[in-house]
Amino acid sequence: MVPQAFIRQFAAGQKIDLDVADQEVVLHYALARLNEIGLVGYPPGEQTPGPLLFKGGTALRKCIFGSTGRFSQDIDLDATHKNGFEEAVEAAFQPAQPYHGIEFSLPRFRYSSDDNFSGTVEYRHANGDGAFELQISYRLDPILEPVDLTLQEQSYFAKAGEECGVPRLFGVDPYEMIGEKIMACNRRQGGSSKDVYDLDLWAQRPFDEPLVRRLAVLKAWTDRRGQPSYDPADLLAAIEPRNFRWGDISGLVPRYLASDPEQICERVRARFEFLAELDENETTLLDDQVAHREHSLFAQLRNQARELAATLLN
Repeated sequence: MVPQAFIRQFAAGQKIDLDVADQEVVLHYALARLNEIGLVGYPPGEQTPGPLLFKGGTALRKCIFGSTGRFSQDIDLDATHKNGFEEAVEAAFQPAQPYHGIEFSLPRFRYSSDDNFSGTVEYRHANGDGAFELQISYRLDPILEPVDLTLQEQSYFAKAGEECGVPRLFGVDPYEMIGEKIMACNRRQGGSSKDVYDLDLWAQRPFDEPLVRRLAVLKAWTDRRGQPSYDPADLLAAIEPRNFRWGDISGLVPRYLASDPEQICERVRARFEFLAELDENETTLLDDQVAHREHSLFAQLRNQARELAATLLN
């Protein structure tokens, strides 16, 4: 495990509390462990990635936003097929087998109504302890083709790299991550501010607006939870500070970064107003997000999204 002095230095540089910095480093080791056993990213010496796709807040922090992002307290993964991956995860985090001085355990886990897996991973090392959530979503079929994800350089890499290395990761396309954040904001009105904060980080970056709008529509159609239905104009109107719990990001945002709720919501509404500029096909698919009859149209719009995303990668 990275020496405490390096973690203190990282915490001071990021202007966050020591326990948040410590967990950020532990999550690096956890990803490295999942990478070593062939579940996440490219195992050492291999050219074929494992079956679980990295995504979510930790992927955004570690692979997209780097030091400008909020800290995350979980690992989110998508499975391309159902194959009992949770058993391999449990075996990887056995307390009897410490990993570079970190003792992991998986004492609690549960399944959602659609069989998605969520477990609490506890950890302990010489200088502290804590816990994080690990989730595996059996979505099976991402909208865009998965892509290589590169970990953003951090000061603790010099020491962590000597022990567990810096894993090569593979996961959900960042454009699809934006679509997932839009859907999360739509579902969690009255809930956590983490998703709207992440959209604010995206709002300050260039991206292809038609592709994001298309992905939001496609994600809404595939979201079988059904409620609330996605209406982009209603969502934009609902992005107000009173509709989110801002205490949820307390301590997870570096103190040198702005976190004023009014400014965050104003920027998100302004930057994402294009979501309401739907074309005819997008309108038709959104109207069908409950009945799910427009399978051919969905396939057509997904193929167009994949073609556009491929041109942006080149």
